[in-house]
Amino acid sequence: MGAAWQGGVHTFVDMSVSTPVERIKNGLRRRGPGGGLRAAGSTAAEQQLAQLTALERGWRGAPVRDERINDHLLALVRRAGITSGAVLEIGGRQHPRGRIFGSAFSYVNLDLEHSDDTTIIGDITNCPEIADGSYDVVLSVDVFEHIDRPWLAAAEIARILKPGGLAYTSTLFSWRYHPCPIDFWRYTPDALEFLFGDLVTLEKGFDLTERRRDVRKKAKADPMPLDAMGGWRENVRVHHAGLKRPSA
Repeated sequence: MGAAWQGGVHTFVDMSVSTPVERIKNGLRRRGPGGGLRAAGSTAAEQQLAQLTALERGWRGAPVRDERINDHLLALVRRAGITSGAVLEIGGRQHPRGRIFGSAFSYVNLDLEHSDDTTIIGDITNCPEIADGSYDVVLSVDVFEHIDRPWLAAAEIARILKPGGLAYTSTLFSWRYHPCPIDFWRYTPDALEFLFGDLVTLEKGFDLTERRRDVRKKAKADPMPLDAMGGWRENVRVHHAGLKRPSA
């Protein structure tokens, strides 16, 4: 059984039979020529069905997530006027981004466990092993939703940035529950700007590219049941880029 919202009332429906989105599609299909409705009704139903299908599949025509984030990050580095220096990525063990910066930059990864020779083992909510003003760029992607005290992490990032340095944070506004190991938070652009209040905002916003993508896990043990649209279908990313004020 899965929970769904119908007519403003929280009800339970049997998702194993057919999901609401599938029932909507079936209803639209029945309005076709064999459904006994007027031609105008058939055309409208076909248009609605096409729009629904396009919305579900639209993300496939966009650059993949890593490419979008990497291009966006590099564009912001250029806007900040940073052409060389030291880069720190937080939690980059799965998809390290050091390769995108080029030879003018050095790269290290701060993580809770060792992954390769570029790793500094530490906790971004309290990392005294990193001196003040050490890095020109500090970035994190899909990390802040997993940090228990993100306000401490934001303060540490501001501390370890060099004056004029860039902090880039890409995280989630709306996404399915994914404990790896723990899933704590979701953010708005304004929330990130508030957390990074010590920095001057260069850019903040949403990424709606994958909004209607079905991101249910393929594993048998899935902690997220189907929702009223046949899966978790509100996938919105959020980002913030901030600059540390130059020293007086």
